Amino acid sequence: MHTVCSRVWMIGVVLAGGALAAAAQQQPAKQPDTTAHGPQAAAPNKGETPQQFLAKRAGEWTRTIRFVGQPDAQTQSFTGTSKFTPISGGRFLLEEYNDVVFGRPITGTRLFGFNTVTGQYEAAFTGTTSPAILMLKGKSSDDGKVVDYSGESESARGDKFTLNVRVRQVDEDHIVMSFSMTGADGKPNTFQETSYARKK
Repeated sequence: MHTVCSRVWMIGVVLAGGALAAAAQQQPAKQPDTTAHGPQAAAPNKGETPQQFLAKRAGEWTRTIRFVGQPDAQTQSFTGTSKFTPISGGRFLLEEYNDVVFGRPITGTRLFGFNTVTGQYEAAFTGTTSPAILMLKGKSSDDGKVVDYSGESESARGDKFTLNVRVRQVDEDHIVMSFSMTGADGKPNTFQETSYARKK
């Protein structure tokens, strides 16, 4: 059990900041959720900019973290809180989160935005478990309801890898963030999912 906990905790490092858990690369591939978003999925209003759509996430949320693709880990979940704040005149969305995973506190900051010059979504992830700033770029085929981000990072051993983050706006009060790494076969291996629920 200690080995399992250690392996999942190393994956948590990726979640919080971008270091690589080598063992996670060997896990069986699990495709990200590509199902329809459902009739209640939040959609941008007509004439709404991507920045305005992101800004609607402002407020406080609860987080439920679940590791997948790890032996004995799928039955465990961990909780935390998150606060989204529009900054710089609404151009960017700042997330500040606080979680407890295997009894250890994790805090982090994420910045989301839409680059009108390149037409791409952008994000920067930082956290207490990594000295790195993970830079991500993303695309969406449905006006931002689902954004697929990816970014290059490097492990402590010097191994380079691609981290993928899918942010899916289920409805105005629910978000799902899925983390995966691109394996040697070119397919994403999902290892962690975080579900957000807006505090009422």
